Amino acid sequence: MDVEGYRRTLVPGDSTDAGLRAEPDHAGEGPLLELDARQFSDWVQEVSTITTFFTGRDAGLRHGRIEEFLGWDLVLRALTEGRVVHEPGMVTFEDRQGRPLDLDRSFGPEDDPEDIGQFLRQAGFLHLSGWLDPADMAEIFEDITRALPTYEPDDGRSWWAKLEDGSQRCVRLQNFIEHSPTTARILSSDAWDKVRQVCDPGLVAPKLEGNVIEALVKAIGVVKGLSDLPWHRDCSLGRHPYDCPGVTVGISVTDSDADSGQLRVVAGSHRASIVAAGTILDTDLPIRALPTGAGDMTVHLSCTLHEAMPPVTGERRVMYSGYGLPSHLDERGAEARRRGAELRERAHKLQDQPPNALRARA
Repeated sequence: MDVEGYRRTLVPGDSTDAGLRAEPDHAGEGPLLELDARQFSDWVQEVSTITTFFTGRDAGLRHGRIEEFLGWDLVLRALTEGRVVHEPGMVTFEDRQGRPLDLDRSFGPEDDPEDIGQFLRQAGFLHLSGWLDPADMAEIFEDITRALPTYEPDDGRSWWAKLEDGSQRCVRLQNFIEHSPTTARILSSDAWDKVRQVCDPGLVAPKLEGNVIEALVKAIGVVKGLSDLPWHRDCSLGRHPYDCPGVTVGISVTDSDADSGQLRVVAGSHRASIVAAGTILDTDLPIRALPTGAGDMTVHLSCTLHEAMPPVTGERRVMYSGYGLPSHLDERGAEARRRGAELRERAHKLQDQPPNALRARA
């Protein structure tokens, strides 16, 4: 790293030092990242991440590739925080009785909350089936259709993507609760609060206002912009030590599967230090697809790796909300969170999702 001219390179230790040491200047053609003092301070405190810098395009990468530095970031975190880099076999999965966890299991509202909580803690995700009425999803589908004409590019409350035919489509509708009384009713229901409690009763549901929930339209043939995000963590842009684990809940307005697009997760990735972004993963952790019916919910922890697969035969509609830790932010923390939120809102203009041909469909 080069921080305003102060440059250090990590090199292997000699025979008397089996670890790594930092040497002045930059040796060879390995990855070199140029940061200013605030960026470096934010990185050390994990207010920002390497992914933050590359998403915002506000850091200088000299030599090497982004993927190389994302890999080195794991080593740097191990040095600064003692967070051990994942090795095969480090993460295993057990149910409450110590038996191997069935990672393909889904849970209904009558299942034991302790079993549901154990699954979430071990695997980092849930598939909840039968908790919401499919008839409500049909009404919400129409609410989305009615709301779409009220959004326009650059309105500050929607994301847009370019399709293969050159058209622009609205793919993310923010502040959607303003357009859907049915959605507002679900977010104030006993079923919604029960999901919060089985995840962690210490979590807090946000107020039913503003951007408490977003509606997403997964269009076919996106070639520019972000609609179907590749592998990432929700905390990829920073603040993991402060805000995690939050819980993200997806409500399936329409069915989802391998053809219409679906969520995929890396089981146990919230318990492992592995590369947190990209299109291809090199890990022993199991990948699970979560096909859903209308009214099903998917749950994942904010630090669980997941991706949205692009649809190939029909559009999919889904909503996302969730629960978070109680907030105790001071002025500096609030400012850091605001910067992160602003970057997230610009991400669909700064980055494009990978072409479908690069997305693994296994």
